[in-house]
Amino acid sequence: MSGIDDALAFPALEAVFGRRARRFPLGGTLTGPLEYSSAEVPLALSAQEEAVLVAAASGTTGVVLEEWAFRDADGEPTGGDKLASFTGRTYPSPLANHSTEVFWTNDDGTFVLPQRDGRPRAYVQDREPADHALAHKGAVRLGVGRLDIPRARPNLFAFNRQLINAPGSTVFIPIADLTRQCISALLLYFDRPHGYYLVDRRLGGDPLRPFVESGLLDDTHPVDLADFERWQMVDANGVESGLVVANLLTATQALGLGGHPFSGGKGRVTMGGERHWHAIGGEGTAGGLGFRFHRVPDDAPIGAGEEIPVGLDGIFEGAVPPYHDTIEDAVDFVVGLRWGDDGAFTGDRPRPWRDERVVQRIPRPSEEAIAAVKTWVRYVWDAYGRFPATIDPFLTTVWYQAHHLDVGFYDRYYPGEAVPDHIRSHLARWHA
Repeated sequence: MSGIDDALAFPALEAVFGRRARRFPLGGTLTGPLEYSSAEVPLALSAQEEAVLVAAASGTTGVVLEEWAFRDADGEPTGGDKLASFTGRTYPSPLANHSTEVFWTNDDGTFVLPQRDGRPRAYVQDREPADHALAHKGAVRLGVGRLDIPRARPNLFAFNRQLINAPGSTVFIPIADLTRQCISALLLYFDRPHGYYLVDRRLGGDPLRPFVESGLLDDTHPVDLADFERWQMVDANGVESGLVVANLLTATQALGLGGHPFSGGKGRVTMGGERHWHAIGGEGTAGGLGFRFHRVPDDAPIGAGEEIPVGLDGIFEGAVPPYHDTIEDAVDFVVGLRWGDDGAFTGDRPRPWRDERVVQRIPRPSEEAIAAVKTWVRYVWDAYGRFPATIDPFLTTVWYQAHHLDVGFYDRYYPGEAVPDHIRSHLARWHA
């Protein structure tokens, strides 16, 4: 059997239960109690190996099922109309927002495969290595050569600096867009039957009071702006990125590669590069992904004068100005992804059910709830000069590195079972 055949046949539970962070790559060097200098030459992942990992991280797999009660027993809406898409991906996502895109860097360059607005071609798709290879070829190259990730404080913890972004490795960088996530959650929070009420305790802002008086929102248990935004940060940057990394961990085991998650570099530095590295006290060079930044007004209550990432032009844009003329237009855009002329519920695309009449019986978001969302985002934009108010629009925290393992290091310091047989034999099966 070939290496890819072995990987396809590898038991899923064995990949889960055999998961370990295996950090030492071919060509690596480590100091301290585990001092070791590899006598091997670094070896990059093959295109096929990397393609499988990219697909496992965030690939499109077909159409989701969505067995929801879109209406309750009395015929009233339940909020299922806030679903962003019917596109199935390898990682689950709140309301199918799929706020996370996966960037990666290797010896050849830095890349991204934009997928969050992709539509399924078929009910089940892209399950075979040939599909993964074809998708991998469509990646956008953002730069030539390996991304310059500063190996210093305050970018990486000291214990990570020696083996991170090593020659031959591929480093995966999940980045989450909080702008669409927040707007989508606001639509869900405000509309019936939920009617959750938000306030701004920091500034004493209460822009949603008219919607309490109209009966749309219930002010019995108000939610603070900062709490709401933190919850969205956890959903998008925490849960989604964590699931992406879990997929990479599992796929790495099946392929017989080494790899490990780690706390990645600072988001603004990674997205913006050297100027943002120097702004936080860093010295020397730093690469960036080319994101656009927004300068927070000098009189803003949070982050005055700071620059925050708002998107990557044409590839991964936030639901904020300058990608939309106004912040209200951004809300219309997010609603349109669901219910616009070519939205998930309205456009000509595959949907889960045999009977197309199902989608015709799903209620639309109420105009009053959309108005409440626009009122809230306008308040935040005017009061804080940014959106969201308390967190960066784009965030990255946990990263993953995949590489070929130097078995000699493990044989010196660890018992034999530290490296399973299929990892020991990987080079012979994949790179003979």
